[in-house]
Formats: sequence, structure tokens, C-alpha cells
Amino acid sequence: MPMMFEGGVEPMEADDYMDQVETHLTSMDVTDDHSVTNQHKVEEMSWEMFKELFYEKYFSDTKKWELRKQFDDLIRGNMSVTEYENKFTSLSRVAPELVRNEVDKTRKFVSSLHYQIRPLITAQYFKVYAETVERALMLEAEAKDRNAGREQWKQKKNT
Repeated sequence: MPMMFEGGVEPMEADDYMDQVETHLTSMDVTDDHSVTNQHKVEEMSWEMFKELFYEKYFSDTKKWELRKQFDDLIRGNMSVTEYENKFTSLSRVAPELVRNEVDKTRKFVSSLHYQIRPLITAQYFKVYAETVERALMLEAEAKDRNAGREQWKQKKNT
């Protein structure tokens, strides 16, 4: 069953769709040497040409620039570490030159963590992105536990 793309204004959905299609084609052993026929079988085109036309229509350079700016300006703020990591991973696809290796990716991730978590991660200087994310999640959970304990103590004190 071929995947359908309904269009829309969210360029990351277009990029996600293209990633899914490429994954399926790779699993079916369809390489760049094969050709992809358009839906109406009017003409055959190469996969690269299809991707170029697809991105031209659904993922303009302007949208890429806007998303790149979002990635440049990304800070955790009130997001949980999980939400931040998901957004970080999604937006990093439009700026691969900023996260070209594990160290760059880790530094960029850590630089926008919450001020209470960042020094604890920086002090240990993880070079592997997955380890850094895991440590940030653990620190966030510890901070929530501490805050919950403080709130319970305040409530007991006031009663």
C-alpha cells in the first residue's frame, strides 16, 4: 500500500514523508538507478528529480530558512527534556552543518538546556549525544522530585 501525502503547509511533514518513502524504497532494494513513475504514468523520472520537484513544492527555501532560524534560536524554555529533544532532532535536519558529528550535536543540545541542568551536564562533558540526552532526562526527573518534596514540606509547614 503506497503511502499518501496530502500536501499541506508544514514543511517538516513533507520531509518526514520523504524520509519514510526513502526508507521503504531502500527496504525494497530500489536504488537511485531505478526510476519512479509518476502517479498518472505520463512520464518516467529519476528519484532525484522526483525529490527535487517534491521539495520545491512542499519545502521551499524560505521555509527551510525559517526552520533553520528556529533551530538556531531553539531553547528548552518550559519544554520538558523529551519535548526539547524531539524538537531539536526534528529541526536539526534542516541544519546538518551545525550538528555534523556527535560532539557538535551534543554541544548544541547542551547549550540550550535549562540553566539548572546545563552546568551539571557541562561539568561531566558528555561527547555522545544519546548519553547527554539520557543524563538531561535524569536530571530533569531529579529536579521534579526535589520540587515536589519542597511543595510537600511547604504544605505540611502551613498546616
